[in-house]
Amino acid sequence: MDKRIVLVEWNDAQDHPEKWVDEEDAEKFGEDACMIQSIGFLVRKTDKYVTLAADWDGVDKDYGRVTKIPTPMVLRIEDLTKMAPKD
Repeated sequence: MDKRIVLVEWNDAQDHPEKWVDEEDAEKFGEDACMIQSIGFLVRKTDKYVTLAADWDGVDKDYGRVTKIPTPMVLRIEDLTKMAPKD
């Protein structure tokens, strides 16, 4: 297996759970980060996007559950390949 498995920490966009909030609540909500941790196969990394896949079919050479994350939202990428189970 030559696919890299990575952990990507990134800040996601987030909607307030209420439809209408007062100015003070809106300002407080804007201070909170929505940090996400995603683990997957690193498909591609560019200056615009990091593309991850949750699944890899080694027979048909297909990825499953592909996600792209805007690179400016990425906080860090950690290579977990050495921790992957062996074939």
